[in-house]
Amino acid sequence: MSQQALLEYFISNQWITIPAFIILVVGITLCWFGGLMAALTAIGNQRWVWGLVTIFLGPITGIPYSLLYREAEYPKSLMMRGLAIVLAALVIFALGWLFV
Repeated sequence: MSQQALLEYFISNQWITIPAFIILVVGITLCWFGGLMAALTAIGNQRWVWGLVTIFLGPITGIPYSLLYREAEYPKSLMMRGLAIVLAALVIFALGWLFV
C-alpha cells in the first residue's frame, strides 16, 4: 500500500476517519492519564522506582504496576478503558478500510 492510496482513503472517507480518529485520541488520553495516576500512586506508596519510570513511560509501565499492586485499581481502570477504546477505534479503521 502506498502513501498515496492511504491519503486518498482518508480524504475521501472523512465520515469514518474523523470520528475514528477522535475515538482513538480519547483512548490514548485515558491511557496516558491512567499512567500518570499510576505513577502518582506508586510514588505515594513509596515505590519510587515504579513511580519514576512510569512518569516517563506512562502506560507502558503503568499497566504492569497496576496489575501487580492492588492500590492502583483506579489507574488500572483508566488504562484498561483507554486500551478498549483504542482497540475499538482501530477496529473502526480496519472495517472502514475493508468495506469502503
